[in-house]
Amino acid sequence: MPFQFNVGDHVSPVLKYKNFDISQYTQLKWARGKLFRMVGNNPSCNAYFRTLPMGRSLTSLIKDSGIWVNYGPTISPLHGEIHMPSGEIAVGDRAFNMGRWMVLATIIHELAHYNGAPISGGDTSAEEAVYHCGLGTSEEYLQGIDDPRTPYDPTIGG
Repeated sequence: MPFQFNVGDHVSPVLKYKNFDISQYTQLKWARGKLFRMVGNNPSCNAYFRTLPMGRSLTSLIKDSGIWVNYGPTISPLHGEIHMPSGEIAVGDRAFNMGRWMVLATIIHELAHYNGAPISGGDTSAEEAVYHCGLGTSEEYLQGIDDPRTPYDPTIGG
């Protein structure tokens, strides 16, 4: 069973995390399907995730039913966040308002944190996971200048 979305069947230990509504669930289902296709077609996703401190592949993370993704109605201005030590992930309104590609990028970013990418200190390894999964351009990655047409943002740290 893959990682799980909170659609009312889970009570998060993080009080500010809630369940998704049906309109959000449509974007989430698309993102989950895209993730499974992505890891099958883009070996750099798994290769990059294995370099993170916990060493797990993205495939193993998305197949982990112990990982819960919740709605974070109060996490603005963030796209998403992870609560440590529970490991619960939240996706916020900012990601949903930007569309399904940003929802996908947010899930990838937060799964990188789940896999040990530092949460603070300006470290960019969680956002680099978005690039290594094919959601950014090489110019962005190499020059550090954000292209607003992609969900990858090289200026995001932690």
